[in-house]
Amino acid sequence: MLIQDVLLYLSLISCVICYPHQRSLIETDNVEEISGDFEGDIVLAPDTIYRGIGVKSPLARWPNGIVPYEILSEYDGYDQAKIVAAMRRLERLVSLNPHGQSFCIRFRPKTDKDNYFISIRNGSGCSSFVGRVFEGGQPVTLEMKSYCVDREATIMHEFIHALGFWHEQSRPDRDDYITIDFDNVRPGAEHNFNKYSVELTDTLNLPYDYNSVMHYSKTAFSVNGSPTIITKDPNVWIGQRNTLSANDIQEIRRYYNCV
Repeated sequence: MLIQDVLLYLSLISCVICYPHQRSLIETDNVEEISGDFEGDIVLAPDTIYRGIGVKSPLARWPNGIVPYEILSEYDGYDQAKIVAAMRRLERLVSLNPHGQSFCIRFRPKTDKDNYFISIRNGSGCSSFVGRVFEGGQPVTLEMKSYCVDREATIMHEFIHALGFWHEQSRPDRDDYITIDFDNVRPGAEHNFNKYSVELTDTLNLPYDYNSVMHYSKTAFSVNGSPTIITKDPNVWIGQRNTLSANDIQEIRRYYNCV
């Protein structure tokens, strides 16, 4: 019996060790969708006008595509390295010459001369303002030791918000490609599925993109685990958080006049 007890004890210890990791994979699928802000991960400025996939105002664009940043010291060196690696990955993906020194967008440490910059900080979940909004360091929140910093594409998702982009399913033409099942949407979360009018949006003349890293997953804000977004094409997958799609790259290039 002693040997059996020891084996059982070791088995239980193993399960305790592995369980939090397995649970996080299930519960935090796309954590930026459930971070508690507008549309999950967007922080709204007081004078926000609801717009589409790209903010129309030229003031929302970072001049010359240069985004000054600071990373607050609350992050350890490992997390800081992952954040910077995601910046460099985003720069290379969008660059017209990823092996050269010509960049469409560029993240660089802020200097004392920078009035506008993003301030990357720890907090609850992942969130960002959309575009360049105000002076003094607008927050980009990436919760430490979570999927916010553990998944490179999730970091890039927040930086793309900061560059000036809303979620893909906000487009005015979204009803041609998806159906929102509001019966499955968590009460009080309906506003997360706003669709913006053609007069207020800038789709940059690019088609709807199921594969966008800025698209919600099928069960975003679900009250019961059933799909809140039903794709007209039943064979596509939405909500991927692996890397930018080809259209994501084109959108950023066009938004910053790199093509």
